[in-house]
Amino acid sequence: MKRLSGTREKIFDVAIDMFSRHGYNGVSVRKIAYGAGIKESSIYNHFRNKEDILNHIFDCFQEGMQAQKPDQKELEYEIEFMAPREIFRLLFIKYVKNRTSRIDKMALIILMEQYINQKARNFVKEFMLKEPADYYEAILRTMAAKGKIRDDTDLRIAAEELNYGFMGIILDLLVAVQEGGDHTVVIQKLSGHVDFVFERLEKQG
Repeated sequence: MKRLSGTREKIFDVAIDMFSRHGYNGVSVRKIAYGAGIKESSIYNHFRNKEDILNHIFDCFQEGMQAQKPDQKELEYEIEFMAPREIFRLLFIKYVKNRTSRIDKMALIILMEQYINQKARNFVKEFMLKEPADYYEAILRTMAAKGKIRDDTDLRIAAEELNYGFMGIILDLLVAVQEGGDHTVVIQKLSGHVDFVFERLEKQG
């Protein structure tokens, strides 16, 4: 994730907190400046405008999600020696365990703004729906090529099912965070979702 420092980071964190509570359109540059303890004009020394802050949220969230993925060598090792469902269980649970309040708030902002902001909508479609499904499909195809799972089923649908379920459960997580709920229930749902999909993918021995 891009590193910020000093006043720029303070502005960014205040904006994230306010956007997540009041929505992007419900927060002015003046309010962000007040929350950061600086003059309104000083904001423009660090960000071009409020939209620039939102764009930075998109960039930081995308980088944070990419950082959760294992590198290619690690992934190849896991496919070789781990049960297929355990690889996906690990991928999903790793996100839940490594998430931060900043990531949670950015996810909430993006998911809220998709209904009124075209750029947020495009981001959700490309980087929260299509790109993860492409990634999961590539993993599934590698597993199928190695004989780890069945190759007579539609792996694209399986990849999308994994991702749609993951996204839905992440919404549950965001609600749990807001309400101070138990994250264990979310992890149990993730585990159950992976089992449900792989019962149809793994070869019957």
